[in-house]
Amino acid sequence: MATVTRLDEALLAYAQHLERRPISDNTRKAFWGDVNRFARFLMAESQLIPPLSSITSDRIRAFIAHEERRKNANSPKSVERRLTSVKVFFRWLRECGYIAVDPADSVPYKPLVDPLPAHLTEAQAAAVLQAARRVAAGARPDTRALAIISLVLETGIKKSECLRLTRDDLDRDARQIWVRYDKKHLKFKERQLPISAECLQALDEHLRRRQPRGRLFDCTGRNLEYIFNRKIAPQAGLDSLTFEMLRWTCALRDYRAGTMDEEQLQYKYGLSPLAWKEMEAKLARIVRGEAGRASNARRGGSATDERQADN
Repeated sequence: MATVTRLDEALLAYAQHLERRPISDNTRKAFWGDVNRFARFLMAESQLIPPLSSITSDRIRAFIAHEERRKNANSPKSVERRLTSVKVFFRWLRECGYIAVDPADSVPYKPLVDPLPAHLTEAQAAAVLQAARRVAAGARPDTRALAIISLVLETGIKKSECLRLTRDDLDRDARQIWVRYDKKHLKFKERQLPISAECLQALDEHLRRRQPRGRLFDCTGRNLEYIFNRKIAPQAGLDSLTFEMLRWTCALRDYRAGTMDEEQLQYKYGLSPLAWKEMEAKLARIVRGEAGRASNARRGGSATDERQADN
């Protein structure tokens, strides 16, 4: 491995690394553009190419502050993305052994008022599946909802990916599905995802009853969400039900379980490193919020017990 000690050398090596990564052109351009913006900021300060050892967390904070103050300042979301790009760059340098300490690791994200995605509790997910089973076994059986809900709760695939699935994408012997993309720049999103015996049974029953010729689900996304919201959500005690709620519920389960590393999670959800970082940040906020509410509930319960004991 060649020695890399200066920022310009690191940028050249990083550009070659990005070219080898199976990511979309837009993601590659975003990473490269953000890291170059950071490099220009550093060189504008000293008019010199800095050694990597001189780049500290304070200089990274100064760069983020500069981005926030710029005349045509970007949205908080864009500034957050720039910090993510810089963090990914320095983590890569650390993993390659080019630096001993990652200066970006200690630079925190600023909290954004970005609304958290809607998701289901475990009780709600169970109620949704039960409602879908009733619809599938009803007087006018419709197996689509049960097959799709089971599939998305287990795999976390997007609505567009779900609706593109064909019979050939279902591998019964291996008990998995293939998520495929036609466009070359999206090939990195292709993946094989395992499914449970119960999910396979729901898919098989759907195929037996509906007998779709091409795609697994012979209807539009709008039709499916109509079924979700007119037939499933009311029976499950929900105001609404969407593909995104199912996908985020799956992601939250995986995040809580902690059995997959970062690369495995990126693969499962078909995300670039940048998109995964954004999803991970939201999942962490959801978990922290749940922990805070549980703690408050425990404190409230203890206070009630004490008052009852005093009485």
